[in-house]
Amino acid sequence: MLQQYFIQKNDYRRFGYIMLNKLFMNKDVFYRRFMPFTISLALFMEAVDTTVINTAIPVMAKNLHVGPIDLKIALISYLMSLAIFIPISGWVADKFGVKRVFIAALGLFIFSSFWCGFATTLWELVLARTLQGVGGSLMTPVGRLIVARFFERHELINIMGRMVMVAAIGMMLGPAIGGYITYHFSWRWIFWINIPVGLFAMLMASFSIIDIKPQKVHKLDTMGFILFGLGLAGLSFSLSALSQSAINNAWVFFILCCATLSLILYAAHSRHKANPIVNTKLFQFRTFQISAMGNIFSRASFSGLPFLLPLFMQVGFGYSPQLSGLLLAPTAFGVLLIKPFSFSILQAMGYKRLLILNTLFIGLMLWSLIFINAETPIYYVGFFTFMYGLCMALQYTCMNSLAYAEIPIEYFSSSTSLMSTIQQVSLSFGVALAAFLLYFFSESNTHEHLKPSVFHDAFFGMGLLTILSLCIFIRLSPTDGQQMIRKEINQM
Repeated sequence: MLQQYFIQKNDYRRFGYIMLNKLFMNKDVFYRRFMPFTISLALFMEAVDTTVINTAIPVMAKNLHVGPIDLKIALISYLMSLAIFIPISGWVADKFGVKRVFIAALGLFIFSSFWCGFATTLWELVLARTLQGVGGSLMTPVGRLIVARFFERHELINIMGRMVMVAAIGMMLGPAIGGYITYHFSWRWIFWINIPVGLFAMLMASFSIIDIKPQKVHKLDTMGFILFGLGLAGLSFSLSALSQSAINNAWVFFILCCATLSLILYAAHSRHKANPIVNTKLFQFRTFQISAMGNIFSRASFSGLPFLLPLFMQVGFGYSPQLSGLLLAPTAFGVLLIKPFSFSILQAMGYKRLLILNTLFIGLMLWSLIFINAETPIYYVGFFTFMYGLCMALQYTCMNSLAYAEIPIEYFSSSTSLMSTIQQVSLSFGVALAAFLLYFFSESNTHEHLKPSVFHDAFFGMGLLTILSLCIFIRLSPTDGQQMIRKEINQM
């Protein structure tokens, strides 16, 4: 199959493949080396953009003439766009071809990054970030699909694990990268830096990804997609608007009711569909249900910290964007350190005990932020973010792998899509919740009223909600998830 693939009509491509063949001797070796690298590069770029604006928020807010809390809608719009379009990414890839869709997604991501950098108003930035999320929603799952179709099943765990690690590091390093660029250049370059990286990824993709022909697909459930998308977008917007200045609460309540109704209608609509956008039947499996609820409530309670902590250090104590970003970098080291041992820890403790203890510890860690003041050594903040990354890696490994404990093999594709959607929604809820707590405890969301005591109250609220999420994991039995441990399936 690979020999036939290399027979190209275009001379420049044939010349390129011949040269690469001479360099690497074997075409299969070339694919195995550079296909995961190319896809990991795209995943890293997408993951960085999830958190890169966190440390630039005070500077961006001043430049766009809005309050710092108001700017969180630019984060949420990106995350929600990911959540809405991820469920149909597989359908789009099958219909138009995975290589074509992957390269087109990179192109869309580059164009929207260019637009983000030139945005002059908050709502223009929100529109550009939404379009950027569409590109990211196709890049990430389609990249994983390419790897899943090329490599053998026994190779996937190792390759997927490395790719997930790259994405996790990108998400954790985003604030540090954003802080450095904002401090030394301009906040607009945190988006423009995607252009050369994205163009290089497109060039690599044209050579290193094998072209799989489009496949016959089922008819897209358009009504289901509209109902589900409107429900998620409305729910996220209404929750984020609770901390938005100059927005009528009656309108927020109306949008919240419409979003809830839309999701209820989707649940009723999907029961009669053979190929729904999101398979709600998965919630009949108890461990999947607990994993999904745990992702929603525990992620939502603590995943807003990367948004809140840089704002706390810059607005509360006058730290530079560069320093506040660097203080979040140890999070990536925590992830790297614990990942090789996470499966052994899970084997020793089991899902129930580990999730309960780890969730409790995260809640107590959030409460410890109450004691940070202007005299607190910066190494304490660095140690905290290191421990935060360590605990996050354990928490996500447990919650995400638990979802597959009882799922039949024929539901793996739909369960992966639904879990990816839930994770993105939870991240957007986390940002919205952190902003709401900050707004609730402050007199207003202006720069002058965001005192350290306001942040302390917000951290206390986040810690309390995290500990309350223990009620979900208490429902687990000591033997839940044992089949995952025995089979040595470790997915993050």
